[in-house]
Amino acid sequence: MKRFFTIFALLLAITLPAAAQWQQRRLSEDDQRRFDSYYSRWQDYRRTNNREQISSMENRMQDIYRHYGIPADTPYGRVASNGNRGWGRDRDWDRDRDRDRDWGRDRGRDRNRDWDRDRDRGSDRGRFRGRLNSQDQARFDSYYSRWLQYRQTNNRSEMASMEARMRGIMNSNQIPLETPFGEIASRR
Repeated sequence: MKRFFTIFALLLAITLPAAAQWQQRRLSEDDQRRFDSYYSRWQDYRRTNNREQISSMENRMQDIYRHYGIPADTPYGRVASNGNRGWGRDRDWDRDRDRDRDWGRDRGRDRNRDWDRDRDRGSDRGRFRGRLNSQDQARFDSYYSRWLQYRQTNNRSEMASMEARMRGIMNSNQIPLETPFGEIASRR
């Protein structure tokens, strides 16, 4: 019997820290609801460029990050339940963060190879059309038409500028960055 209690105590000592870590990676129901509310409002304020409210929502989300020991550089969409990706759900976040960081470096190299990928995409064409609000859609369409013009004249610096602007709109609306621009533009 003494041996049984020793083994039980050893197993308990091993599993408690793991259980505590697992529990720490999940927000309580109330905190998740609050975080989702902050995240939703933060997205709306970003769309309207309300800097004061953006900062307020970021401070509130960072408070929840601190409470749960979530690294401050974790994207908010990974913690929000409506962000399609959860924090601590068997994902290699370091790999994702490194890929995002390397995107700028690789963008110039890949740009020349994939220029025409937004044409002839089959059934995926236009999948993201209508996802942007009218203001973002108008801005995106303007950038896209200028990008096409600069592409015809091979003006690489202006093309890069338009690409950065379009990707900024895509990022703020949670459209994957690998989505071809033509799938988002409302006109060709």
